[in-house]
Amino acid sequence: MSPHSRTARPGDGPAAGTPGLHVLWFGFPAYGHIKPTLGVVEELIGRGHRVTYVVADRLAARVAETGARVVPYSSPFPESITTTGGVDLATTMLMGFVEESFAPLETALECAAADRPDVIVHDALASDTAVAVGRRHGVPTVRTYAGFGTNDQVPLNGTENQPDQVPADPTDPRLRELGARLTARIEAAGVADLLADGMASGDDAALNVSFVTREFQIRGETFGDDYLFAGPCPRPADYAGSWKPPESAAPVLLVSLGTSTNRRPDFFRGCAETFAETPWHVVMTLGTGVDPASLGPLPPNVEAHPWIQHPVVLEHATAFVCQGGTGSLMEAFHQGVPAVVVPQQWDAHATAQHVVDLGLGRAIPPADLDAESLRVAVDAVAADVPTRRRVEEMRRSTRRAPGAVGVAERLETIADRGVQ
Repeated sequence: MSPHSRTARPGDGPAAGTPGLHVLWFGFPAYGHIKPTLGVVEELIGRGHRVTYVVADRLAARVAETGARVVPYSSPFPESITTTGGVDLATTMLMGFVEESFAPLETALECAAADRPDVIVHDALASDTAVAVGRRHGVPTVRTYAGFGTNDQVPLNGTENQPDQVPADPTDPRLRELGARLTARIEAAGVADLLADGMASGDDAALNVSFVTREFQIRGETFGDDYLFAGPCPRPADYAGSWKPPESAAPVLLVSLGTSTNRRPDFFRGCAETFAETPWHVVMTLGTGVDPASLGPLPPNVEAHPWIQHPVVLEHATAFVCQGGTGSLMEAFHQGVPAVVVPQQWDAHATAQHVVDLGLGRAIPPADLDAESLRVAVDAVAADVPTRRRVEEMRRSTRRAPGAVGVAERLETIADRGVQ
């Protein structure tokens, strides 16, 4: 943790004489949504601005490493996501997203009243509280997307009519009960008039920021200047760690299912068996959902870790097997590494198909995933010259993207301009 970071309480004021802007940031409680923002936070702090980051308490320490002032709250959103369950799952997930959007409401209102921000930044999945605070204080808001941006031609996360996507049941009594409970809470907080138009939309946003490149964005040509496609925003901390590549010349294969759909010991065990006695040196990052010991003895060419900073491995990797998170893919393409996508939930199917359409790798639907299909796909992306050429083009794209510097500059302009 940075020696300058601290965890704050609502009502804490700024340090006397603190220069620069005050940026109030709202994160969504998933590491894949928080991580892309941390490079921007560090850039802002390095420019002399103050950042107050409202974040679920389980992710507070991650954010505090940047030097931001952290205001934690208790989040009801699940840490891991179940990928099956039909209508009931869809309804439950919708309820989770709606409730999460108001989870920090009272904490954020108190925080902003004590220390008025100059600009508010919020995740696209955490809009309502941020919009209420922005409207109350007349502060411009900026909306971020951990993955694909959305407009009238591109649905949220680029998904539409994807396999296993089941709509929520609008007649479910749990939705009515949640609506009544949130209405009472909004009225008690004194912001009912600010949200009288219903769920917060993107209309308030002075800017939308997506952490993919325009070249990777689905239908990127349909987006205007109200979108900044920042691309990946790597930090020095992303390249820290003690992992070293093998002394042999074996090609390195990184395998990960991210942080929210990784409770698949069967998948990781299968990968170890699939690539045993092959030329590949396999590095698996398991996350918190799988104990490395539960995999049993591993072949000499396979190693398993709870977590390693992926860029450290990707610098030396020849291929990457992943669940299709856009953050993971941006990190891979930033290092010029092709991907084999094995989607674990419905919204990743669109990303997997997009990777294939752009010639950046292969995808294996869950029903087709077995040892043979995985080994064939990995060998293919490693050897295919057109794939590697397109990945190299995407690597150049990620490196010329605006990045953290570009986002910070736009935030400075918006804060100076204020609400129009």
